[in-house]
Amino acid sequence: MKVPFRWLGEYVDIDVSPEEFARRMTMAGLEAEKIDYVGDTWDKVYVADVLEVSPHPDADRLVLADVEAGEHRLTVVTGAPNIAAGQKVALALAGAKLIDGYADELKYKTLKPGKIRGITSEGMVCSEKELGLSDEHEGIVVLPDDAPVGVPLVDYLGDAIIEFEITPNLVHAFSMVGIAREASAVLGTTLRLPVQATLSDYPARHNLVTIDAPDLNARYVGVVIDGVRVEPSPGWMAQRLARAGVRPVNNLVDITNYVLLEMGQPLHAFDLRTLGTGKIVVRRGLDGETIETLDHRKRDIDESMLMITDGERSVGIAGVMGGVNTEVTDDTSCILLESATFDMVNIRHTSRTLKLRTDASTRFERGLDPELALAAAQRAVALILELCPGATIVSYDDTYPQPVAPRSVSMPMSRFQRVLGIEIGQERIVDVLTRLDLQPEITGDTLTVAVPTWRKDISIPEDVVEEVARIVGYAELPATLPTGKSPVVERDPMFLLERRVRSVLAAGGMWEGRSYATIAEDEVARWSTASSIALTATIPANATVRLLNPVNTERPLLRPSLLPSLLPAVSENLKHQAEVRLFEIAHVFWGNGAGQLPSEPSHLAGVVAGRRTTLDRFAPESTEMDFWDAKGLVDSVASRLGLSLGFERLVHPALHPGRAATVTTGDAPIGVIGEVHPSLAADFGIDVRVAAFELNLDAVLAAVPDAQGIQVKADPFLPVEQDFSIVVDTSTPAADVQHALLKGAGPLATGITLFDVYQGEAIGEGKKSLTFRVTFTAPDRALTDKELEKVRKRIEKTLSRTLSASLRG
Repeated sequence: MKVPFRWLGEYVDIDVSPEEFARRMTMAGLEAEKIDYVGDTWDKVYVADVLEVSPHPDADRLVLADVEAGEHRLTVVTGAPNIAAGQKVALALAGAKLIDGYADELKYKTLKPGKIRGITSEGMVCSEKELGLSDEHEGIVVLPDDAPVGVPLVDYLGDAIIEFEITPNLVHAFSMVGIAREASAVLGTTLRLPVQATLSDYPARHNLVTIDAPDLNARYVGVVIDGVRVEPSPGWMAQRLARAGVRPVNNLVDITNYVLLEMGQPLHAFDLRTLGTGKIVVRRGLDGETIETLDHRKRDIDESMLMITDGERSVGIAGVMGGVNTEVTDDTSCILLESATFDMVNIRHTSRTLKLRTDASTRFERGLDPELALAAAQRAVALILELCPGATIVSYDDTYPQPVAPRSVSMPMSRFQRVLGIEIGQERIVDVLTRLDLQPEITGDTLTVAVPTWRKDISIPEDVVEEVARIVGYAELPATLPTGKSPVVERDPMFLLERRVRSVLAAGGMWEGRSYATIAEDEVARWSTASSIALTATIPANATVRLLNPVNTERPLLRPSLLPSLLPAVSENLKHQAEVRLFEIAHVFWGNGAGQLPSEPSHLAGVVAGRRTTLDRFAPESTEMDFWDAKGLVDSVASRLGLSLGFERLVHPALHPGRAATVTTGDAPIGVIGEVHPSLAADFGIDVRVAAFELNLDAVLAAVPDAQGIQVKADPFLPVEQDFSIVVDTSTPAADVQHALLKGAGPLATGITLFDVYQGEAIGEGKKSLTFRVTFTAPDRALTDKELEKVRKRIEKTLSRTLSASLRG
């Protein structure tokens, strides 16, 4: 969101620089992404008064303008068609750096004195393009009558545009007033709200607005205003809109955009003459309905969308864009002003379905406060009455079926210190909460705040604590080292299990693959039975999870099993190689009923297919892989995990009869294994055997005898490594040497590795030297050199006594 610094100053006093302001707002939770400056290149450019304009003696299209800017008084030659005596203009003196108004690309030029048709011109009256305000170059900039003559233009018209990143939870700050409200709390200054009209002073017409879908339209304020005139907006409004990134159109359209930026509430103006019934009816769309929107594109509507109608035809898509059939035109004299609150989810759905994102839909998608609708309508009415002196309020209707109930949050005062770890005085807490308009009240040790309707992000005590902390400043939180005992390092058991399974399967010649988490309906149907989805018998019936807005409409389901995604991969790989060995470890999704999040157990699935290509002189004939290859892989995984498996006959239409089984451990099923039915394989163009298995790793983890045994233990004390070179007879097995070495080392030895064998003249004939690296660790202390020296002597004695071995020096 672009925030002009000067405009912001209308609502709150800011006594710091734009840079410091941006920093302090960022520290308070509103990130300022960048600052753009207007007028930072306006050196030697001043506000000037046009004293006299006279014709150029030698040019019909040029004039001579006598201008004065403080101590500077000179004559300039200009061809601007709109210059006149008495105007306040922007005067650039020689040496000023301006944008070349005649260049197509951005190009700067330095102004120099020169003669134009025999007349010396020592300056220039500037256009908007030359100053970088817009692309307009036909005429000069005419400043307001109260512009101070002689003042540098940058002091009068310069500005800083701060761009804030407004996250979805900060919709209350998505406006000039919202930023000003935050700024007043951060800076401790007074907030000045914009002037509003009072609609209750005007006639109410209770049948002006009808809401037929109250679940999608919380509030609708309609105001009929007669006697308006469509004309250009005043300069101050056009300038503020342009600097905020909105193109000025005319006064009525600009007022709706101005209030959108100022208060965060989208508005829309209908030409009342084009509303057939003169009323507004808010209803759901009709299948097959169409409407031409203001961008002159025809939109297809369905019953999921909310429409604004006049009771006979649609005149706008609620919260997104109005219809061209009720557009305000140059001869519009009577309007119906809309200020409403629409359901955020519905607006987001409509905007995405139509691929039509607007400033209005962006606000509605974040969830607006229904109380804002009336305030924004009254602000717009005040501006219309100001800019259209002949306008009158005919009637209004404020339809508000279910007003928002007030909310409050109560908490003990001690919660602040418990959560933040520092003590903040009660007086300071009350001051901060008052600045945030939370109306704090303290009874005993209990603090109660009244949550404003626009602060939907405050619902629990911790939210209140956060508000105080960010305004007080996170920099005041002290930096302290953690105290107490370090927690035991424990890695996720499922992660460790999956890593171990990967290691086993990779050692068995398998390759790991990745498939999409979504799946087509026909793929699920191929693997389904009447009682279960996919292969795993533990999946509940009809447990598929359908996406409301799938990225790929051909794959609208979250996969309930991994195998349906692996079979197409087998088909593709068999086109390029004789054998396929694939496995995948990933989450599957089982539905738990409407309104409930799905279960996401971790599964392992594997497939083997094709002919074995291992070069083996004892098995010269290549044979097809089958059920037993898959079972061997499952058995390897089970053996590595210490599981005892059982296999029970399984009848499933997707598997070959007589070659399928349910995998169990104890009495609990943990997966399935079998050969894919030839007819199903043929559907994918596969004419060889395909053996597959799928295991529920959540069930496997629960059945592992010592689940904690797969944890990686972190020793509290650093280990010590020492190398031992042991000279023994050549006939002595290395295993005997290792056994004697560990026996002498005792319980302090936690690891041993043989890494070198040497034979040579240096140790004598018939001898060899075996070098082991031994790791020593004590569970309750750090080992000292003295302790290790005792262990080394004990090892030396044990080796000498049992193997007649010696340690090399």
